[in-house]
Order: sequence, then C-alpha cells, then structure tokens
Amino acid sequence: MPQTTAPSRDGAFDIASIIAEATMTGLSDTDRVVGREALERLAHALDTEAHLTPTGRTAVRRSLIGALTIQARATRTRAAEPAIARTAVTAPVFITGMLRTGTTLMHNLLAEHPDLRAPRLWELTAPVSSRQGEEANQDLVRDAAAYVAEYNRAAPALAAAHFLDALRPDECQRLTGAIFTSMIYELRYDVPSYGDWLYQQDQVDAYAYHRLLLQHILWRQGGGTVVMKCPFHLWRLGALVETYPDARIIHMHRAPAVTIPSTCSLTEIVRGARSDRIDRPAIGRLWSSRIEDAVTALPSVRAGALADTPVLDVSYGRLMADPLAMAGEICDFIGVPLTGAAERAMRDYLAANPQRRHGSHQYQAEDYGLDTAELEQRFGDYTAQFAS
Repeated sequence: MPQTTAPSRDGAFDIASIIAEATMTGLSDTDRVVGREALERLAHALDTEAHLTPTGRTAVRRSLIGALTIQARATRTRAAEPAIARTAVTAPVFITGMLRTGTTLMHNLLAEHPDLRAPRLWELTAPVSSRQGEEANQDLVRDAAAYVAEYNRAAPALAAAHFLDALRPDECQRLTGAIFTSMIYELRYDVPSYGDWLYQQDQVDAYAYHRLLLQHILWRQGGGTVVMKCPFHLWRLGALVETYPDARIIHMHRAPAVTIPSTCSLTEIVRGARSDRIDRPAIGRLWSSRIEDAVTALPSVRAGALADTPVLDVSYGRLMADPLAMAGEICDFIGVPLTGAAERAMRDYLAANPQRRHGSHQYQAEDYGLDTAELEQRFGDYTAQFAS
C-alpha cells in the first residue's frame, strides 16, 4: 500500500488532515472510515500522478472530505432512525452498458414514468440527510445546482457531452464513490496506480455501501420501482447481483468504434476541469483496454454471474430510431405498464430535449492514438451481435 500518511507537497492529500477536517462533520475516528485503503491509494495517486492545478487540488480535497461527511452522516442518521435499515429495495432495475451507449437518454425517459423511481442528482450528491420535507429537499437541490454550475464553469464543454441537472436522474456511481471505490475516479483524474488497483478488486463491499445509501434515499422519499443507471456496473455485474439478487438489468449496446473515442473525449473534458495536463494517448489506451476487457468477459459473465438474472439487450440504433417503442419494451420487461400518462410525459421530455440541445460533442479517434478501422475490426463480432 502506498505510504500516504506523510504530508503531500501542499497538504491537500495528507490523509490525517483530510480525516481531521472530516471529524468536524461527525467522523469520530479513523477506524470509522469506510474504504480507508481505497482513500489512501486514491489520495496518493491524486498527489503524485494527476497533475492537478492548485484550484483543482483544493476542489478535489473538498470532494474527498465531502465523501467522508456522507459516511459520518450515514452512521449517525442510521443509528437515530432504525427504519432506514429496514427500507426495502425490491427488484431494482439497473441500466448499464459501455459509456456513450444511450444510457442517459433511456434513464431520463424511464424517469418520466410515475410508477418508476429514478433518484435525482440532488439525491445522489447528498444521499443522507436527517432532515425531511420539502424545505430540506430544496436546500439540497440548491447545493446540487451550485455544484453543477461550478463544474460547468471549470469544464465548459461538459454540457454538450454529458448534461447535468440537479433535478434530473444521474449515475449512481456517486454511491460507491462515497467510499472511494468507483471507476469514476479514473475517468475524472489521471490516477493509473489507483485505477489498476481498483480494477483488481471485486467491489462487493462497494455495492453493499451502494445499497446502504440507496436505503437512505428511499427512506427520505420513497416511490415506485427503483431505476438506477451507471456504465461502471458493466465491469462489476457479479458484485451488483450478489448485492441485489432480484435485480433486472437493461444492457445498452453501441459500436465500440464509436463509444471508445467518445468516452476518451468525455474523459478529456472532465479531467480538464481540475488539471491542465492531458495525456490523450494514455486516455485512448485506458478505455480501449477497459472496454475490450468488458466485451471479452461478457459471455462468461452472462453464463455465470448473470445466469439467473433477467437481462434485456438494447442497441443504440433501436433506441434512437424509436425511443418510445423502446421504452414500452422495457416497461414490459420490468412489468410496469406504459400508461397513457407515462407515454405523454415521455413525449414531452423528448420534445423539450432534442439531441444536441446543449451543443454538439465533437471528437476523433485519432486524437487519442486510436484508429477507427482497427477498432471496427477488433470489436466486429460484438458489434454484429449486440450493437447493429
């Protein structure tokens, strides 16, 4: 394990000082840090590999303290409210697939269904709160909106690639991120030592904490069948179904020759918010490798971990050709009828949010040391089976 107890060059990623600052929010001692090894490895990589700007170092340190704050509040609130631990999470639906496969559109459409419960960004950024009621919720909405505004200032191109809205559903990687065990960190920052270490972990503990925080969200404000979305589930489907054995999975597919360069571009945009040094070829190698691993493992995962799990495969082409028809098929799959009210709400969402409403996301494979023809050949069998 990296030695991270010694102060970093400006103290930003000194573990002792991070934990000490978090104690002001209720973290009583270091033994209560969930995911301490992950935090140590991440902090070391952020300090020595990520090439963060001074303002980036400050912002990222603040985010680590924020994760510890969530942990502290979860411990306190759970002790005070035993009903949280009894909150049921029954037959949840998980949307996953490679990044840039239409998961966001699908999630937003399903979120319009009154009988489906898709946690909003404001709930995911603050999954734990001892306060209930509309006034408390609006305070959290304002906090999430401020987070979005700051991120958009730091990364102006982000809205065109992945639009964030405090009131819309978003990725549940924020729940595993609270214990520093999410692939989102290697997307946001250039932290190869941390990413390689995390990739070797089974992340069962991470999904246990995911469920714990989801219970907090549902206790605060319940609803219908839970629908969550995150591309990173694709690499940890075994841990997901071990934690949620009655899960249903919607697996989105798109040609990797398109998704890999698009993911590289998103990574560059997001990393640019906190760093002024971007290694494009390294980003290309990262995502071509990660996605090749996922594609290669898919048959064995389907036959093994997912053997008893209902899975619906959805191609990007089918989704874009007729989003409402695809939403209807998914509703049939999960056993929640597509009512007239739900269909009207989905139509209204599509009308108000046309493709490229927030700008055009431009990228080229060559920018990241990739060759489109080579990608098409390498992933040809997968594309023909799932993404055509």
